[in-house]
Amino acid sequence: MSNYITLGKAPESPEERALLLAKKVQMEEYMAGLQLTQVQKRMVEFLISPKGYAEDDLEINQDFTIELPGCSFVVRVDIIVKIEGKRLFTVKCVMSSMESWERHSVALGRVAYVYQIPYAVITDSEDARMIATADGALVSQGLDAIPSRQEAERLLAETSFDTFPSERVEKEKRILYAFEAVKCQNKAKG
Repeated sequence: MSNYITLGKAPESPEERALLLAKKVQMEEYMAGLQLTQVQKRMVEFLISPKGYAEDDLEINQDFTIELPGCSFVVRVDIIVKIEGKRLFTVKCVMSSMESWERHSVALGRVAYVYQIPYAVITDSEDARMIATADGALVSQGLDAIPSRQEAERLLAETSFDTFPSERVEKEKRILYAFEAVKCQNKAKG
């Protein structure tokens, strides 16, 4: 049982055990190179194993500059999952109150990039909510509902990567700006 906990599964041979240990060391080195919160760390590990994503499928702590009349600000995305070079969903890692970050994640998916990032996942690493950014509808709930790499490939084929209607872009940017202002005030107090 202890092998399962450390390696993710019980090895069937000494060779498989050595291979699993090598993969575990490689993962630990990769994770150590990233500056992650605890929730991010658990989610990156979850996305790579058991969900089957490769390190190259994940963008970590990606910054986007958002322009508004008279100002610009930077929004950081905790994790972006991309398939075949297309950004399919963002992952917002929070400590609690997942629902309070849904509107932020939807706005971000709508305006941060040249096309809408179709889905937003909000998670505390124990539960998750997946939202469609186009209409803000809940797609699924629970960690198991986060698509595996194989499911994401299917989802990619069914998804169109449209731009958000230009007449509504500024409103979404202002929503992001409001969330960023609250975060900055909380950092100044803490």
